Amino acid sequence: MKVGFIGLGRMGFALASHLLRKGVHLTVHDIQSAPVDALVAQGALRAASTRELAAGVDVVFTMLPGPKQSRAVILGEGGVLDGLRGGSFLVELSTIDTDTVDELARASRERGVHFADAPVGRLAAHADRGESLFMLGAAEADRARLESLLLQMGTTVLHCGDPGSGTRMKLINNLMVLCYCQLNSEALVLANALGLDTRKTFDVLTGTTASNGQLKEKWPVKVLGGDLTPGFDIALGFKDLTLACQAAQSAGISLPMGNLARSLFQLARHAGKDGQDTSCMTDFWAESNGLLPLRM
Repeated sequence: MKVGFIGLGRMGFALASHLLRKGVHLTVHDIQSAPVDALVAQGALRAASTRELAAGVDVVFTMLPGPKQSRAVILGEGGVLDGLRGGSFLVELSTIDTDTVDELARASRERGVHFADAPVGRLAAHADRGESLFMLGAAEADRARLESLLLQMGTTVLHCGDPGSGTRMKLINNLMVLCYCQLNSEALVLANALGLDTRKTFDVLTGTTASNGQLKEKWPVKVLGGDLTPGFDIALGFKDLTLACQAAQSAGISLPMGNLARSLFQLARHAGKDGQDTSCMTDFWAESNGLLPLRM
């Protein structure tokens, strides 16, 4: 199958690279030329536009910053659905809202295009190693073909239901992930204020049922290691918390922890943390309490 990939940011570039390494016939497009150039050097083809890319492939993957970009790239004039042939596949990997994913599914169906959403789980470092998890929302008839392709980029595909279910699952997943960012930060800052060693605190917290994947796998190599380059930018974390809170509002349920975490992420952003990894919440709360940054 000929595959197209649109959106070559931190995660998208890693995923597209694995397709190339597995010998997939790949065409790529991004508004930034550098990642396109890098993948072309590895054997990918370059498309001058989203429509051109879509017209020449059987499957299009999109990995974009949010709903606004997804709508423009897929539904806009000269976009993906203007180029894809009937019977082709469109797979949305981005983290978007439920209204947008449902609209993309409807618009694809009207054009005879098979639509699926498969947001990515696990960290950017996992994507680099080809160890991503995908939350697949797809018709049962499309499942096997899409799973085999997704496994060229990762190790795990969990079928969550029909199109749109992958996005809904991702919002729930990221709600937990991002609330952990705040809780991990509070715990480590409190430990420091009480005179406890950060390394010893980390060893205890990751050795008991208090442990979570963010703390155990991400914190040592990011904030506690002094590296705040964004594996997951705090601005995108705020966006995902906003999407989860909006989904809760639409469903008519209360989401007190999610709304609180969203407000706290916004405080950190106003304090100049945009462009840093979500683990920078630990630095933010250390600084807010007059403490030095915590490092191991």
